[in-house]
Amino acid sequence: MRDYEMLVILDAGNESQSEEISKIQEVIGNLGGTVSKSDAWGKRTLAYPINKKTEGYYVLFTFKLEPSQTFELRRILSLRANVYRQLTVLLDD
Repeated sequence: MRDYEMLVILDAGNESQSEEISKIQEVIGNLGGTVSKSDAWGKRTLAYPINKKTEGYYVLFTFKLEPSQTFELRRILSLRANVYRQLTVLLDD
């Protein structure tokens, strides 16, 4: 298992941000990973409009996952309507 960080931009208009965060943690768990920390940065202005929206809700996840499962994680998150963007980065040892 490798250490990763993932920044996710969620729909700021969604009222249940904690529910969406827990669903993302569940997805990571279902792929065999473990979430060590999730840090909600809150609502921020986007650099450019996404789906005609100018604000997003930023959340930073720190987790462990097998490298072969990162593609599946990106695929699953891209199918979620409330997830605008996500960026997964491998952390140094």
